[in-house]
Amino acid sequence: MTEWAAIATAIVGVLSIAAGVVTMMIQHKGKPENALIDQLQQEMKIMRDRMDGFEARDRVYLPHILRLNLHIEQGLGPPAPKIPKVIATYLAQQEDDE
Repeated sequence: MTEWAAIATAIVGVLSIAAGVVTMMIQHKGKPENALIDQLQQEMKIMRDRMDGFEARDRVYLPHILRLNLHIEQGLGPPAPKIPKVIATYLAQQEDDE
């Protein structure tokens, strides 16, 4: 009977170790995928923020160009209409990137 007890104890030990290994593998499996998803979400947020900036700038460009053309057509001299802040900010950022 003691032989069976020793064998049963050994089997339970092996099964416990196997269950621990399987659990660890399952828990570790999603980590690289989650890291990639997090990285892609961060990049998407950066791209959305840039697109919002471009859209804001572009909404201001056309009216400013029309004001400049009207200013020129009316024969008005300097100073030209003031550059809107969103365009000035964009131009300053472009100079910093160069």
